[in-house]
Amino acid sequence: MEMHRYITRYNGQKGTRNTFCGWRLCITRRKETFVRYFTDREHESSEASLAAALETRDAMLDELANGENFVSVCARYRKGKKKA
Repeated sequence: MEMHRYITRYNGQKGTRNTFCGWRLCITRRKETFVRYFTDREHESSEASLAAALETRDAMLDELANGENFVSVCARYRKGKKKA
């Protein structure tokens, strides 16, 4: 499996309360942390959820490279929020 910076795979175990399967995006800057989960169920496959996580990560890192404030970038990419 290929490694992706800031992205981790989670596979829930059947028969337990943890049935989450998907990808976790986690970026930390100056003691502030952004975490977002991309579930296989929501995106219909592991590949699609990974693609969504990679797309979000790349867009966030581009904005941060352009000097945007980390907290304001995180606020735009929280689940349920539309990118401004």
